[in-house]
Amino acid sequence: MKDAKKILDRQFDELVATLQNVLRYKTEKGAEDIGAPFGREVRDCLDYVLSTAQQMGLQTYNDDGYAGHVDLKGTGKEVLGILGHLDVVPSNPAEWKYPPYAAEIHDGKIYARGTMDDKGPMIACLFAVKALKEAGFEPTKTVRLIFGCDEETDMGCVKHYFATMPRPDVAFSPDGDFPVINREKGIYHFNIDLGKLPQGVTVTAGDRANVVPSKCVATVPASKLPDGFKRDGVEIAINGETATLTAYGKAAHASTPCEGINATHNVLKALAEIYPECLALTFLANKVCDTTGSKWGIILHDEQSGDLTCNLGVLRTNGSTLTATVDIRFPVSYNCEYMTELLRKCTPSEFTLDPWHVSDPLYVPAESELVTTLMDVYNTAMKTNLEPIAIGGGTYSRCLNNCVAFGPLFPGEEQTIHMPNECIDLNNLKLMAEIFLEAIYRLAK
Repeated sequence: MKDAKKILDRQFDELVATLQNVLRYKTEKGAEDIGAPFGREVRDCLDYVLSTAQQMGLQTYNDDGYAGHVDLKGTGKEVLGILGHLDVVPSNPAEWKYPPYAAEIHDGKIYARGTMDDKGPMIACLFAVKALKEAGFEPTKTVRLIFGCDEETDMGCVKHYFATMPRPDVAFSPDGDFPVINREKGIYHFNIDLGKLPQGVTVTAGDRANVVPSKCVATVPASKLPDGFKRDGVEIAINGETATLTAYGKAAHASTPCEGINATHNVLKALAEIYPECLALTFLANKVCDTTGSKWGIILHDEQSGDLTCNLGVLRTNGSTLTATVDIRFPVSYNCEYMTELLRKCTPSEFTLDPWHVSDPLYVPAESELVTTLMDVYNTAMKTNLEPIAIGGGTYSRCLNNCVAFGPLFPGEEQTIHMPNECIDLNNLKLMAEIFLEAIYRLAK
């Protein structure tokens, strides 16, 4: 479809401007409202995207703010799905070089939360479909772009959507890495109720299970600090009868916690040193503050997808009771039932485990038509000879039987997803749009 690629090239400035408009919506999960289950601004963003698609002459559907889709109708009954999301993880403007929702362009990159995860690639797919339509492409399969609004929490958007809408026959999600991700580790998000802390102790860190927290703050009675107490990486400030312990780290996606620096680790180890008799603090410091799970006794590995990872994502004190939220990604050879039994076996019986978002792994054979087609599209475009890969991240792909993640991160490209200063390179945006166009054409024709 050479004509379609020429059209896409001519409309690239329009693509960028549309993406900037989408990025300016602060689509962090908000308070539920009528027709806006994940917050008013998330709903407004969905309405804007669907309205833009209607102006392109495409058919749209809004699932009452949970999700929406855009169709390029095919001549047959099958559907090619493209699943992405408009919601984003929270951002701290103080950690950014540029405002996270201004969508400013600097040095050939757009800086904003959601540029790579997942607004950028989904708008690229939308314009790829627009170009194919204007080039006269008549697909056999209906091409359906599905825009979710709650992927970053528990995928409640697509659960609601697929309760009434048919699942695509074949699909990809532009919400991972190139070339093709055909294996996704299992996801296990859970809270640990650790009981009461010593009097006067509080701990606060993180906002999401799936983000490595970059700041942790604890308070203790100043009288409990040993004389001359110090710990590397922890700032200690005394104000009257209260001592505040603060540590800073580096945010990262929880699927790759070793790429970040978890601020909770140093603070918890300091607290465990101050209160060696407190089981909650010593358990967290000695067992949970480890990205591999080995100290906890939950280390797992397989050749298909690698090692288990562990991220202590949130700490909250309610009164004197401490709750920790943990994100575990486990290899594809295991399942959630096994993970539950292992965690209970390795966690003191005094603590309560409360799983609230769990998902078994995804595995689509490398020899399947879907994977071989997408691999051929990518390798031809990039003049490479790569193989499918496995990741610890979770995408919409695991919601379907025949779906894989395809882009947007290119091999060797800096990973900024879920981090401060998330950005998308404009040259890469153009390239991924061309790759998505060819993939849609090949899979839908």
